[in-house]
Amino acid sequence: MNKKLLILIDCQNDFITGTLANPRAEAKIANIVKKVKEHDGIVIATHDTHFTKLQVESAWPPAEGKAYEDTMEGQILKTVHCIKLTEGWEIQKDILAACHEKNGTNGPTKFHCIDKYTFGWDGWKEYLKAFDFDEIELCGFVAGICVDSNATILRALFPNMKITVDAACTAGFGPDDEKAAYTCMKMKEIDVINED
Repeated sequence: MNKKLLILIDCQNDFITGTLANPRAEAKIANIVKKVKEHDGIVIATHDTHFTKLQVESAWPPAEGKAYEDTMEGQILKTVHCIKLTEGWEIQKDILAACHEKNGTNGPTKFHCIDKYTFGWDGWKEYLKAFDFDEIELCGFVAGICVDSNATILRALFPNMKITVDAACTAGFGPDDEKAAYTCMKMKEIDVINED
């Protein structure tokens, strides 16, 4: 029996209804909730995580100690988003509730979260040593940025493992963005399922 790891990429309010609101992402919430509820294994959710100058000055631990506006991302994408501990940083409530149900009151913890400070997280190799799995599935937001970045990193780390992205639970900024992202992923031998 396959032991599939489900990774939810940045299913946060700012990418759905917040500062980077996206109706395409909002339309995928019910599908993501259903997928989480039906998944029997480990679920890991990532938080895109940025900081304010005050947080940095207060010795919070952002990558390289930079406030969002001082990062390369912040200078190119001026829209401030996913500031740690703000409402926009939080995982969407219905998705989060489904994830918390995975832990129940008895048995092993099946829901875990990580903060990542840029598009793709470079901590996967060490972090995933704690889990027993032989397949990875990803979904979430944004298809052509963080979903693709993390799928690519995982492909490099696990060159012979089945890695899947579920398009029914993933959104980009538009259909062209999504199509380009899925094409790029498929070229890296990442399976894309449930494309329209």
